[in-house]
Amino acid sequence: MDIYLILFLRIVHIVAGVCWVGGAIIHTVFIEPSVKATAPDSGKFMQYLMGQRRFSLFMNVSSGLTVLAGALLYWRASGGFQWPWVQSGPGLVFTIGSVVGIAVYFLGLFMIKPRVDRLGALGQAIGAAGGPPSPAQVAELHKIDKEMSLIGRVDFVMLVIALLTMATARYWHV
Repeated sequence: MDIYLILFLRIVHIVAGVCWVGGAIIHTVFIEPSVKATAPDSGKFMQYLMGQRRFSLFMNVSSGLTVLAGALLYWRASGGFQWPWVQSGPGLVFTIGSVVGIAVYFLGLFMIKPRVDRLGALGQAIGAAGGPPSPAQVAELHKIDKEMSLIGRVDFVMLVIALLTMATARYWHV
């Protein structure tokens, strides 16, 4: 691969990864607890964050770019998935980080995104009704909130594992 392509892919992988992991950290550590502490007043904030600011789209794009650029870099570093490289210290740790990162990507795509979409639709329905949410809507909001909290914590832990393995992989010479 041309050195400029490798540099471009590394920049995309690192910057998009920082956005992805950073967004997850900010959401898990600051936004989610603040939203819960200020509910129900925080509903408008979350609608704005997800709808107007498109935080969900930002996370989808940054995670997708991270995985795509990372896969191309992995392919190059491994010599086309050569087993001896994969079994080396750095190869093994990069492989662990890659598998965890890809798993987190799919967790977001198939577990988080559908719930965010359901929350958006529910928020629009509540807003269109012009009054407080119905008991069924409150129950649905509570159910989605519990699911999102659990999935978000799993996502957070896995992202930290992927981050730590990627950051240290080249130094694992065993």
